[in-house]
Amino acid sequence: MPDLPPLNDRQAAFVREYLLSRNATDAYVKAGYAPKHADVAGPRLLGNVGVAAHISAGREKIIAKVEAKFDLRLDDIITKLAHQVTVDRTRLTGHRIGACRYCYGIEHHYQWRTPREFSEDVELHMLKGEAYASNHPPPEMEGGYGYKLTAKPNPNCPECDGRGISYTDFADVDTMTEAERTVFEGVRLTRDGMQYVLADRAKALDALGKHLGLSDKRADEGINAFAQALRDIAQRGSSMPIATRVPADDDDDDEVDP
Repeated sequence: MPDLPPLNDRQAAFVREYLLSRNATDAYVKAGYAPKHADVAGPRLLGNVGVAAHISAGREKIIAKVEAKFDLRLDDIITKLAHQVTVDRTRLTGHRIGACRYCYGIEHHYQWRTPREFSEDVELHMLKGEAYASNHPPPEMEGGYGYKLTAKPNPNCPECDGRGISYTDFADVDTMTEAERTVFEGVRLTRDGMQYVLADRAKALDALGKHLGLSDKRADEGINAFAQALRDIAQRGSSMPIATRVPADDDDDDEVDP
């Protein structure tokens, strides 16, 4: 690396603060300059040849550290962003409609899953005592066995009118493709039950658009040096063709949130 031009103390402080926040106005004030007109003077200082050279060198150092520590390259970032945008999320979790208990029961009587389910329900009915039994008839098995919630509703079912019953389906994490794993971020337990936490598609689309030059590359305020380094890695190779680097949804990859 060629020798960098010397900076005075406040210029050096400005470079350090700018590499952390990428906010020229904020960096200008924190470096010790007068706050008045900082919104103009800060961006103007970025045009100083020496300051610009030190900022460029600092960015390269941060990028090199991130790449070395996490073995992360431009193609990795673009692939993961592309997965977060294009993966079919309905394969991971969604609202489904299945058959009700009467859809496929014999003559549309209540259908049991297995003989064991029926016998357990009979036993439970008996344990509730005579007072309960006098007002609640015992379970009957006229509908037979073999009920499957995942079966399609029977359009001729007189009980549900072919509408079935709704349920929430969750994909097994162990069977997710590597592309799907870039979207899956974990599980949240709420009052209403379990929820899958999925990567924000809008944010991924925005980041991918910035890389491709499809949106304004405005400086992000308050972003930390690590997250900004990931964006720098992507922007540094923005002239490379994207078509050869975006794989199909089932290609192997891990998740990275730029």
